[in-house]
Amino acid sequence: MNLIKKLSLLSYLIFLYGCVSSLEISEYNAALKAYKEGKYQTSITYVEQALQKDDAEPEFYVLRAKANYKIGNKNLAMEDLNKSIELGANFSAYHLRGKLFLEKNELDKAKTDLRKAYDLNPRFSELLFDLGYLEFVNGESQLALEYYKEAARYDSRNAKTYVNIGNLYAMMGESKIAIDNYSKALVLDTTDGIALYNRANEKMILEDINGAIEDYNNSLKIDSSNTNTLIMLAEAKLKIGDLDGALSNYNSIIKIDTTFAKAYFLRGVSQVTLEEYGNACKDFKRAGELGYFEAYEMIKKYCDKKILNKKKKVKK
Repeated sequence: MNLIKKLSLLSYLIFLYGCVSSLEISEYNAALKAYKEGKYQTSITYVEQALQKDDAEPEFYVLRAKANYKIGNKNLAMEDLNKSIELGANFSAYHLRGKLFLEKNELDKAKTDLRKAYDLNPRFSELLFDLGYLEFVNGESQLALEYYKEAARYDSRNAKTYVNIGNLYAMMGESKIAIDNYSKALVLDTTDGIALYNRANEKMILEDINGAIEDYNNSLKIDSSNTNTLIMLAEAKLKIGDLDGALSNYNSIIKIDTTFAKAYFLRGVSQVTLEEYGNACKDFKRAGELGYFEAYEMIKKYCDKKILNKKKKVKK
């Protein structure tokens, strides 16, 4: 065989190899496109067609796992990730499997897989975020903070990263730094109600009551039925002497949740201030019935019939 024929044959073999290369299979490319478009079931269908041509390609199993994960089929996702890892070390497979273990609270397995993924790609922001959460759950706040900061370094557009950094600084008593990070999150996502609520709490600690009230109100625009926000807003209003505003918040809480014992108790305390002892006692009794035991001290103090009668006479 002459040189030209040999070269022609070689070119043909290279051409054939390129055609059957797993990642060049048209069904896989279609599956990848569908996944990126959020058409996860369609992506799964194309992957299964690709697997009929090549069932030894790890990336096919990873893509199907990702699609199943997106639609909530986490057991199927785990099966594909296990298969992918059997076929060869893969960053995406270790990362997603570690994430699944983390969601199942299997922390040791999660750490093993996430660390393997980290060894393969230490600059992937989503992985760093997951490692930060893992260390937070493990009680390693300082290590969690380092991972979150690295995640922000490689992706400065993720609001959740700054929220979690803020949360860690808040836990450490660093309210000003926490507020700075919540503010960064809110620049990226003005609808982040958690960032608003948490920033308001830190402003309360720093005695910036008006700033806290503004944040609580903005948080309620996003989630008007959040009873925790309503109760903190009421507390802030009491600090500036807005008793009527606080009572309005307690009324809203009880309307949303008729079993919110603390709201009855605090409304009762507010009504004592207004010398509405009858209404206060009704609220204290209801709070006590719901298991808020501090209410019984208030009942002893304000709800004895003799005391009530005396207070009525004084009021006249």
